[in-house]
Amino acid sequence: MRKHALRRRIAAVAAAWASTLLLLLWWYFATLSPADTRPLPSPAEVVGAWNDLDAEGLLWPSIGISLLRVASGLALGIVLAVPAGLVAGASRVGLAIIDKPIHMLRAVPFPALAPLFIVVFGIGETMKIGLITVGVFGLVYVNLRDGVRNLDPRLFELAKVYHFSRATLFLRVLLPGALPGFMTGLRFALTVAWIALVTCETVNSSTGIGYMLARSQQFSRTDQTVLCIVLYAILGLLSETIVTLLERAALPWRYARH
Repeated sequence: MRKHALRRRIAAVAAAWASTLLLLLWWYFATLSPADTRPLPSPAEVVGAWNDLDAEGLLWPSIGISLLRVASGLALGIVLAVPAGLVAGASRVGLAIIDKPIHMLRAVPFPALAPLFIVVFGIGETMKIGLITVGVFGLVYVNLRDGVRNLDPRLFELAKVYHFSRATLFLRVLLPGALPGFMTGLRFALTVAWIALVTCETVNSSTGIGYMLARSQQFSRTDQTVLCIVLYAILGLLSETIVTLLERAALPWRYARH
């Protein structure tokens, strides 16, 4: 039985990484020709770009500050979105007051918001974290709001029959029922947070992955450009893995059959 489960897990991991492995193999074979005859840098050249940036003392500080900016914007966006989503989902009055302004804010692209944030917050870290917060807030809010609104009304009727207090209703019905929507919103919000990071790190930054990306384009360092893209991909994958682990802990019934 254990051998069968182990084989299934190995097969699942192999299937999940097969496309990535094929992409890496294509990249390797596509860049075997001399450097001046191809547009893409080879994996070895990208590794060389890593070593160059590391020797310059820019690589690890840039990764660290980018992670800090994303984490700060994500945390602030969640703190603001959770109460707004719960109120809008559970109350018609709250929905009428909150929903339309948030949808208008979500419709504005990040590059359009950046100049306004510079005027209001300056060109420091507050502007960068604020821009990420806006992207995170909208996605968490919408998914959490819909998660609350889609709860089975019979749950609330049952809570009335058993005379649940408001606190008990909130903790035992509303929050558990809204968790799937919240986790979905968190998954999308992390992706948008990394996209917003690219926009905000092009403004008055001396460190950050976005800064390295802009600098590599300025000096036509394609190897460093590809390295930055790879870093975004790896950090995005790590973010997805963390969310999946949180989801397994918060919603174990989703994975019970696996």
